[in-house]
Amino acid sequence: MGCDSGMDVLRTSQLRAAGTNQRQLARSLELGERTLVRHGAWATEAPKDDLAKHRQLVAGTWPLLASNAVLSHGSAAVLHGLPVWKPMLHRVSITRASGGHGARTNQLHVRCARLDSADLIELDGYRVTSLERTAVDLARSVSYERAVAILDAALHAKADPQLLADMSAAARYTSGAGVLRRALEFADRRAESVAESISRVRMAEVGLPVPVLQFEVFDDYGRWLGRTDFAWLEYGVVGEFDGAVKYTGTEREVAAAVMAEKRRQAAIEAAGWVVVRWTWPDLNDRRAFRNRIATALADGQQRRHRP
Repeated sequence: MGCDSGMDVLRTSQLRAAGTNQRQLARSLELGERTLVRHGAWATEAPKDDLAKHRQLVAGTWPLLASNAVLSHGSAAVLHGLPVWKPMLHRVSITRASGGHGARTNQLHVRCARLDSADLIELDGYRVTSLERTAVDLARSVSYERAVAILDAALHAKADPQLLADMSAAARYTSGAGVLRRALEFADRRAESVAESISRVRMAEVGLPVPVLQFEVFDDYGRWLGRTDFAWLEYGVVGEFDGAVKYTGTEREVAAAVMAEKRRQAAIEAAGWVVVRWTWPDLNDRRAFRNRIATALADGQQRRHRP
């Protein structure tokens, strides 16, 4: 059994061995003392989010798997901290090095593929595909922009760039190889979120100038004002994705965070920078996204040329 958030998951056989009968299990379910992870597996507390729920599903499924099973794709990505999307979390993903065909059930997705020793590690008590192999496998199975987000995150997590390139070359005749190759060429370890990665993709798609990533802003006295997601230095513009994750917590905490962000932006603007911000809806409207940033660039350029 894996550790971390899966430690609270026990099989029915383990609970019975400890003296818990079926009636007591049913009663604990009614009282909310336990939750049913899957058939035959129980957790002592409800998962706080989809990632924790998947970790519990992994913990409840792992004891049922054959010795040649290796967690891969979405399940390995969860353990490595790579980006995942909700459909990837419905099933535990494993790869078997043996021949044959894959299979899919309601809670398990089995793939068959060659796995070298360099592709395998132990993580949280499980056999898992390595960070590089997980990123390559997952990037071949998603859209280009998601592949970029996955590979950005893998590089940010210290994945070996040469190993990623070698794996990409080895996979050149497989499904999704073209997406993987293009995404790897575009990937940048400096991106720190899915939103930043997809923002970069959008900028390239709509023909915007290439920005500097993670730009440190200082005032005229050398005082640090903050780090921005993007910067177009020749235009005097900095850009930031404005995600709701920045404003979570109690009502007072959210209000404090909003005010701190306003003060930070005011200080950056006072230092002579134009600040442009965008959200997920903006990224979904390519024309509006381009116009928003192009307007800021034109404004910044105009200010730079004022006497």
